[in-house]
Amino acid sequence: MLYELTQDLGNSLNLHETLAVVDIRLRGLIPYDAIAIYVRKGDCLVPAFVNGENSRLFSSLEIPMGQGLAGWVAETGKSIVNGNPSAEPGYDPTKFGTLRSALAVPVQNAVGIAGVLALYHAGQDAFSRDHLRMLEAVNPKISLCMENALKFQQSTISATTDGLTGLPNARSLFLHLDGELGRRKPRNTEAAVLVCDLDGFKQVNDRFGHQEGNRVLKLVAAGLRQNCVEYDYVARMGGDEFVLMLPGLAPCDLPEKLSALEKVVVDAGVAVCGERLLAIRAGAAFFPQDGADAKGLLAEAGRRMHLAKQAHEGAASSMADDLAALAMHIEQPGTPQHSAF
Repeated sequence: MLYELTQDLGNSLNLHETLAVVDIRLRGLIPYDAIAIYVRKGDCLVPAFVNGENSRLFSSLEIPMGQGLAGWVAETGKSIVNGNPSAEPGYDPTKFGTLRSALAVPVQNAVGIAGVLALYHAGQDAFSRDHLRMLEAVNPKISLCMENALKFQQSTISATTDGLTGLPNARSLFLHLDGELGRRKPRNTEAAVLVCDLDGFKQVNDRFGHQEGNRVLKLVAAGLRQNCVEYDYVARMGGDEFVLMLPGLAPCDLPEKLSALEKVVVDAGVAVCGERLLAIRAGAAFFPQDGADAKGLLAEAGRRMHLAKQAHEGAASSMADDLAALAMHIEQPGTPQHSAF
């Protein structure tokens, strides 16, 4: 069974499939009622795979390093035999009292503790030292396969996700738009594509630095995501440019949506810089009247966004010229200053 387990592991780079194989094979070696495999994220352990009794409970746990049973194993790098499952933070023994024994070992990679593998049993003192030796015998192989699967998962996420904001990136956006528009073509149902730019963002970087600029982008991204309803989609194209795909949004609903997005951007600027430096400039294109594919809709929305920026800059320039002319008029000798007001 040990041999079969080591042979089966590594056949897949999918993390869930890898851990499911661990579960299936371990059940032939060690009796247990539940399994939880936690991975380390920062200073916490989060469940990557859960199966068996109280699986809903274990799936919801977030265990700080050093706390509880699994947290202690991760902190010290030592195994536990017949620990108390109710010691886990968030485990309420009055509601979940069916598990009384735990066998937990650290999962390590080249740089240290990467997680914890924990087995739980309803019986008291259900695990033996032989069970621990068997688990430790396969632990290096399990750790290696988990590390490879996690790296593959991370590379997959990186390929489609913006690293700063956590939003989908341009590649992911095109894939989503193509799929969404393909589903809408037979029914010819409406959808809007908004291309948005942060007006004043260069000023934020110049005055407050790029770290504060990044904080602004993160806040804007979070705010845009919160303003999305079901089936809406928001992505970062790069720089200070964001794209929203809003299924079902009609042209008459656009002003209200833009007002909500403007508030998100203004609030982000004020939160970071302490003053109103940012505004949003947006262009909208509607399916199917403005384009039948992702490329066409994005191009039209981008064109309208640039027209909106030019119109705003033209108005600002005209206002600046008027103020300059007024100042020159006031400064002219012999001109009564009160007549200018």
